[in-house]
Amino acid sequence: MNIYPGMRYSLLMITAIIFLCESGSAQIANLQKQEKSSDPLKYSTLMFSADYVTNTNVMGNFNPETRQPSFSPSLFFFSKWGVDISAGGYFVGNSDDSLDHFTSELDLMLGYTLQPVDGFTIYPSYTHFFHSSNSNALKSIFSDDIRLDVDYNYRFLNLGVSSGFYLGKKNTFYTSIHNYYDIQFDRFLSSKGTLSIQPGVDANFGSYEYLNLYYLDELRKEPYLYLYLLSYPAIRRYVIAEILKNPELTKEEVLDDYLIDKAQDDFKLTSVSINLPFFYMIGNFGINMGLYLMIPVGQPDYLSDEAQFFFDIGVTYNLMFGKK
Repeated sequence: MNIYPGMRYSLLMITAIIFLCESGSAQIANLQKQEKSSDPLKYSTLMFSADYVTNTNVMGNFNPETRQPSFSPSLFFFSKWGVDISAGGYFVGNSDDSLDHFTSELDLMLGYTLQPVDGFTIYPSYTHFFHSSNSNALKSIFSDDIRLDVDYNYRFLNLGVSSGFYLGKKNTFYTSIHNYYDIQFDRFLSSKGTLSIQPGVDANFGSYEYLNLYYLDELRKEPYLYLYLLSYPAIRRYVIAEILKNPELTKEEVLDDYLIDKAQDDFKLTSVSINLPFFYMIGNFGINMGLYLMIPVGQPDYLSDEAQFFFDIGVTYNLMFGKK
């Protein structure tokens, strides 16, 4: 479950241009959520994509010690009946316990599109994550995602809310509100070429309680994590102050009490992401690139509050069949 905004934006653009190239219409079509006109799709699409991203995160949390780039080949089937199936692979660098080696992940997703009125799309989906045996415990903390996306598109304005519940070693609820604008250039560099640019902003909401509880469990099993937490100046100052007030306490006891207290967390804004993805398609072949800036908000003391900049680049190829 390696998250970055480019995954969603790339699919939005890729599938929009599939429809543009096929029909010649200027209407935007989001095939993953099946943002359709009033007529149903008359064909299905099989799409292969391969992307490289310079850093990955879990629930907006980046590893503070090293970057974790990933390569992700994926296969998507978007049916004319509204049922979508995908299999996405991830090979993530520096993501085992030593932070030196690659780990792998396979995500299987099943989704279905509902469109009660033109421009309004409801997309429930379920994803199961398979992690390699050498995956870092935090990278593999979740095994399932039950999610609901609701989007409204009007001309070039696109508004949406995504909410879901992660299950696994810990459970947590999350919500993202996104707003992006679609800018299309037909016949770009070629009579069959289309360029799409979708600048947008995401506001991400959640709770750090799952993460606090995870570290609390790990602290009781792995003593080296106490030293890891003490590497953060704010926590180190807190521990020293508590020991000066209560000399009989050990640093382990202070950190345990600290995490128990910090584990209680409210649902709140956790990060803001500014996204600038590009996609160019000619025929059935596409190239995508995106620039992303994620700004953390209200992070716990043990997480870095530095803004993270990263980019992705990828290619796609699609086949359409079953036309009437």
